[in-house]
Amino acid sequence: MRSPDEEKSVIRIIGQGLAGSTLGLLLHDLGYKVFIYDNGYKTSSSSIAAGMWNPLSFVNLKRSWMAARLLPELDTTYNRLEEMLGVSFFHPMPLLRIFPDAGAANLWEEKSLHPEVQPYIDPLQPVDAEHHFYQPFGSGFVKEAGWLNVPVYLDAARAFFLSVNSYEERDIQSDELLVWLEQGDLVLQCTGWKPMHNSYWMDVPIHTSKGQIFTLRMDSLTTECMSSFGKFLIPMGNGLHRAGSTYEHGALDILPSSVADEILDDIAKSVKHPFSVIDHSAGFRPTTIDRLPVLGMHSEQMRLGIFNGFGSRGVLLVPFFAKHLIEHLTKGTPIMKEVIWTRFRERRRKG
Repeated sequence: MRSPDEEKSVIRIIGQGLAGSTLGLLLHDLGYKVFIYDNGYKTSSSSIAAGMWNPLSFVNLKRSWMAARLLPELDTTYNRLEEMLGVSFFHPMPLLRIFPDAGAANLWEEKSLHPEVQPYIDPLQPVDAEHHFYQPFGSGFVKEAGWLNVPVYLDAARAFFLSVNSYEERDIQSDELLVWLEQGDLVLQCTGWKPMHNSYWMDVPIHTSKGQIFTLRMDSLTTECMSSFGKFLIPMGNGLHRAGSTYEHGALDILPSSVADEILDDIAKSVKHPFSVIDHSAGFRPTTIDRLPVLGMHSEQMRLGIFNGFGSRGVLLVPFFAKHLIEHLTKGTPIMKEVIWTRFRERRRKG
């Protein structure tokens, strides 16, 4: 693309979830002409997402993929978007890790001073965890974690695009997409788990992972940190907490189900305070077989792009890769080989 002052075409983004909203807002902030389309689908992962991010993987207690590069962009981007939209939705907050067994406790002690992990661990434990949680094997605190109130963010983004006459709620058909491409517009598909019915991205395997979360009332639980004990709890204020989550691969039913009872069972075993259920929701996460996002421009339709597949780590991944895609469009910076969409085509060819 040319500079914002010289670029005559419209950037049309299909999908107003976390990915499409962030990409659209950043492009608008640069001065480009952006138009957002969304079908208003309420079971997308963005509409019910817990929005938590965590720089560590508890499976082997390692720094999560690219955390050192992702976290600065997360902080910069969401702070800028809060300022731009005039709404608060970005909540950095420590995470209390409750060890499930002696092995996890030993692993924490063993690796807590490792230079890859140590910057993200708070040895002071600022919350009286024993008062709130059953923790026979102890607990530890993770720094540089937090949560994004995704529904509030998306509502604010939608209101912003409506205010500048750049939003329309409807389905987009393939023939309409072709008309836009022929007239020189740029089209970026951010459609999540429900891709458009066309053949342009047949090489991109977007799978669905159903997730369920609860909103609970738990007035006595600390609001100073999030907690993780196999499941998670996020304090939302006013005695409310978001609790989750489940992972059902290949599930087709979009309705909340009894599978989510495991969340309530784990909370009852881990938390010392009574609670009541306020809401129960389900949605589909868009994931790939290697659990990494897909982005880049089509090899034949040069002004057609994709920005998708962010899964359960979307809050952490989207800011960095939205800017990465924008740099590709404006400066010609190559897309990282780990996330470029053609990696699937190459793997299929080699197979």
